[in-house]
Amino acid sequence: MSNNLSLKYTGNPFVDAGIFALKRKLKKPINEITKEDLEEEILNIADLYVTPAWKKNMYSIFPNSTLVNSATTNKSNLNELYYQDLKNLIESIPNIQDSGSCVSCGRRDAINTFKKDNIPLSGSGSLKNYFSFANDGVDYCSLCVLLIQFAPLIMYQSGGKMILLHSNSEKVMNYWAKDAIKKVNEQIALGDYTGCYNEKYTNSINAIFRIVKKIIDSNELWEDENPSLTFYYFTNYNQGPELEIFSLPNGVFNFLAEIPSDESKNWSNIVKNAYINVKWDKVNSEDDFKNKTNEVYNRLLNNYSILKFFYSSKYKKSFCSWILVNYYMKEVRKMDEKRIDAIKEVGDKLATYIKVNDSKKILSNLENSSNYNSFRNTLRKVFKNKISNGDDELLFTFDDYVMYLFPEGNKTWRETQDLLIFRIYEKLHDWMIENNYAEEYENEFFEEEE
Repeated sequence: MSNNLSLKYTGNPFVDAGIFALKRKLKKPINEITKEDLEEEILNIADLYVTPAWKKNMYSIFPNSTLVNSATTNKSNLNELYYQDLKNLIESIPNIQDSGSCVSCGRRDAINTFKKDNIPLSGSGSLKNYFSFANDGVDYCSLCVLLIQFAPLIMYQSGGKMILLHSNSEKVMNYWAKDAIKKVNEQIALGDYTGCYNEKYTNSINAIFRIVKKIIDSNELWEDENPSLTFYYFTNYNQGPELEIFSLPNGVFNFLAEIPSDESKNWSNIVKNAYINVKWDKVNSEDDFKNKTNEVYNRLLNNYSILKFFYSSKYKKSFCSWILVNYYMKEVRKMDEKRIDAIKEVGDKLATYIKVNDSKKILSNLENSSNYNSFRNTLRKVFKNKISNGDDELLFTFDDYVMYLFPEGNKTWRETQDLLIFRIYEKLHDWMIENNYAEEYENEFFEEEE
């Protein structure tokens, strides 16, 4: 009988993480992975996980397991004991069926029930309320339990907890597994065991965007992928298991993946400007600010607008070109391109009006309007003044107003305001400096070496 395991992705984040880790270690398609492959790889992780740094991680992933149980953790043959646990799982792998009772794969029967020492974020035998129908554990087949044992190889440490990535995109998962397994192999080659992937990020949201950047940088072609990315930020520690789930919107990934190369430095500075409480004149490396709260990252992850970070009202300056703003509005904010173009056109006309009439007051009113009515009245005043001055070019038409500038009335007027102000600054910044409308802007950010 063939020992081919006929693996398939399950949708279970821990099981799938184990599959991708195993796939990368073996460098073979998942439908070719065999029991013999498992027997070889469990030897490797048994030796790896008993090293001090990895064993410390296991308290947060597999508490009460042989690796960290007080009855076994200090034994000299700990790797052999853990290996035997994994070997027993291999020997009890049931045959594939059309359907099975395993809650993960649904293709094999669950012969035993398993608890948090094997299945992170499940429960212990004494806390049956964590399990369906108050069972003694959760129904996983032996193979899925075994695959979960490989998941730590592609987990990422942050703030004493673990980040586990799950995506509907094989491309995303393959690149992440490739990067993570490379780090594991480097530890093994150097004999320097530092535990799960760790770049000293204690801020979980910043760590998530670090992971996203590493994935994006691993390949140039993402435009047809449109992946969903879910991050499980957890600890399975006995004294306080915790879980936060972060979902990165598809549009945010697409936006970050397709930032034009000539806008990448501008985007980097926009992100840097969003870090809170950083004294840039005292920054020597990224380590000095990478764990500070970043409002752009926080807002992107929570699907809030970041338009205000694209410009400075103090310096009357845009921090990038309209090209980047246009792309952000389409991909992330899902704004119709006709509306974007209409707002841009009105912004150009306002810039011309302000310059021709040297109207600092109109600019100030546009900037300082705190509600829909005051902003609308400022635009109406410009409209009226243009007509009074014999200017035949309308600021906007009725259709422009109701369909593009304020299609939802006062609900989204702030976005229109931000876009118009951005465009005015982009067009008039140099003129405003010359006419003492604004201060000179100096970039004080730490510049990384390329």
